[in-house]
Amino acid sequence: MQLKKILIIITCLFTSFLSNEADAQKLIIDSLENAINKAKGEDKPVIMAELARAMNESDPDKALATALKALSEAKKYDDAGHKSFCYATAGHILMRKEQETKATAYIDSALKCAQNSNDKTFKAYAWLRKGWLELVKGDNQKAIAELLKADLFIQSVPEKRAYSYRSLINHYIASIYAYGSDTLKQHKYAILSLQNARKSTLGDDMQIGYMTVGHSFFSAFERDTTKHSLLDSSMAYYHRSMDYYLHSRDRIFIQSNASATALNIANSYFKYYPVTYRDSAQHFINIALDIARRTNGHEVIANCYGMLSEYALRAKDFKKAEQYLLTGLTELSTASSAADITRSRMVLGLATLAEKSGDSKKALAYYKQYLDYYKKVFDGQKLAIVQRLEEQYHAQQQATEILRLRERADYNSRLNWLYIAIGTVSVVLLGLLLSSYHYKLKAAQKQKQLSEQKTQEAELLIRLQKAEADRLELEKQEAELQISLKEEEGAKLQAQQELLQDRTDWLEKELLAGTLKLEEKNAILSSLKEKSRDADPKVTRQISRMIDQNLRMDKNMSEQQALNLIHPGFFSTLQERAANSLTRLDLKYCAYILMGLDTKEIAGRLGVEPKSIRMARYRLKQKLKLEKDDNLDQFIHSLEKGMMAEQTGIDNEPNKDTPDQ
Repeated sequence: MQLKKILIIITCLFTSFLSNEADAQKLIIDSLENAINKAKGEDKPVIMAELARAMNESDPDKALATALKALSEAKKYDDAGHKSFCYATAGHILMRKEQETKATAYIDSALKCAQNSNDKTFKAYAWLRKGWLELVKGDNQKAIAELLKADLFIQSVPEKRAYSYRSLINHYIASIYAYGSDTLKQHKYAILSLQNARKSTLGDDMQIGYMTVGHSFFSAFERDTTKHSLLDSSMAYYHRSMDYYLHSRDRIFIQSNASATALNIANSYFKYYPVTYRDSAQHFINIALDIARRTNGHEVIANCYGMLSEYALRAKDFKKAEQYLLTGLTELSTASSAADITRSRMVLGLATLAEKSGDSKKALAYYKQYLDYYKKVFDGQKLAIVQRLEEQYHAQQQATEILRLRERADYNSRLNWLYIAIGTVSVVLLGLLLSSYHYKLKAAQKQKQLSEQKTQEAELLIRLQKAEADRLELEKQEAELQISLKEEEGAKLQAQQELLQDRTDWLEKELLAGTLKLEEKNAILSSLKEKSRDADPKVTRQISRMIDQNLRMDKNMSEQQALNLIHPGFFSTLQERAANSLTRLDLKYCAYILMGLDTKEIAGRLGVEPKSIRMARYRLKQKLKLEKDDNLDQFIHSLEKGMMAEQTGIDNEPNKDTPDQ
């Protein structure tokens, strides 16, 4: 049976009990129990889950037991939607009991079951509970995404129950935007919550819808307290919510929402209305206390007595203010340790109150009591964290164990088939060919062979380990040898560099000495040329021509010899590149380029036009087989660097850490 039919049964049973004046929560529980008795077997799990949700406020332990029983019943039937609903309800109750790990696991299971169901209502409910779970955890972004996904499933379902879910979805989203102080979006989703609630048949939806809209106006007012119209609108919707609850309490599942609404009204009177409204605040405080006592609303109880204490303080009645807080503590005395944090805040209020009244001794006693409660809360939080970690660890262990058992079952299944096949073949072969004696003998021989084989394998393993150790030792020695060779090679390279530097220094000194001698000789010849001007003109011209020719030869010879000394084999390498087609003048051009002279400087030295030098450079590129875009100067310098590298055994790659010399 689909969820719609189940809900019709529940609604009818509620109607039959509306005339009863019994407690509303008990009336709902009795109605659901009667619905379970009248429902068919496959419909019971969903109604039992609803019963668990109804008992959650008054008896959480019994509610959880009922939810788990509903899940157990749902597993008996092949209906993924029913199982999804029961899983989600159990997860909801577990999270209310602060068992986060188990709650997450149950709600995830609900989502998996919902995937196999064709009922969009069950899919929406599973995603609704997933979004609520993320909201409680504090991950608002995930919560909104999953709540919107739930709304996407349910918006195309033409059932009144769908409007109930959509009302709750929009209520949760509005709550998220209230935390984020986005009052416009909060109000938008609050209105959507109320609109869907009006189309629903469940009493909770209208009460929550009015409360959500009222809270959206109150949030907007607190952002701008000068707009009193927002406060008036908030109070109007809060009052509508309370009026609806008071007239329809027999149909309200979650009674605690009404206590929160009453507390909000009382708080508004306390904060934003004159003290003359104290009676109105007192009225709603009493309503909130009455509901909170029945639903274990410890926070509501503490806030109510705290508000009453503040009213007494305004009247300078310290004794009455203290009495209110003590009464609140007395009401919380039977509560579980989960209420310790609420108790600690009330005791801290008592300490502050005693300090204001001038009773420092009592203030100190209350403060010590506050520290005791705070320590319990802190220890409880530590214990909760440890328990959460233990739950996560055990959950992981269970998942691992389940996976291992599945793998083992698969392995055993395959092994059993293998054993069956081997047994069948063995029986046939043994029945036809062998006697019992031969079979035992062969088995013994086989066992002996296996033993020998294991011994051989062990010996082989030992030899392999030893060989591996030897190999590692050899690799270590080889690595040490390579390091030693690299060190020797580095020393050799350093020695070659030092030798090359010494040779270069010596050649530079020799070149300097030769140059000085040539300069002295040229100076003498120049002097002789000056003095010969007074002699016979013909003799003078001959002497001058001989002197000029000697000077040019000395100059050319000195440059070429210097280059040959510094760069031996340079001209022979050029000739090899040009297939011995270079003339003496070509070699001189190359020498000047290597010396770093530009076209004008070479033309000046040779006494020719720069145009002739450019033509000579073009012919040189052709003889050296260079492309049109190649640079002649770069080629000659790179050739010289390559020769230097070959002489020293050093890589021709320039050092990237220092500039070129």
